[in-house]
Amino acid sequence: MKKEMTLTERNASYNDLSRLFTDVATWFHAPMEWLRRYYSAVLEQEVSNKQAFYITQAQIAFILTAFSVMSSVLLHVGCLVWFIFCLYRIGNLPRPLSRKTCRDDDAQ
Repeated sequence: MKKEMTLTERNASYNDLSRLFTDVATWFHAPMEWLRRYYSAVLEQEVSNKQAFYITQAQIAFILTAFSVMSSVLLHVGCLVWFIFCLYRIGNLPRPLSRKTCRDDDAQ
């Protein structure tokens, strides 16, 4: 006797929802990936996602500090403290290895 069983997808709505969240997460991570690649090209070394995040925060803090349209001195000082803190965090990050494999000194 031959036994056959047909399996059906019972959680189609769950799979669609899961796929939607995956697509949305990918869509939100794309700009950070573009910035990471841009920073890597400008700095001529590999930049991690964390480093790209801190560099972006420092840029936003600088813009809010230097080009402030806030009338409150307290908010302006807060943005300045945020900018200094961002620079401190960037300075404490470990440096990744450079993408260059040979140095000019070794080429002699």
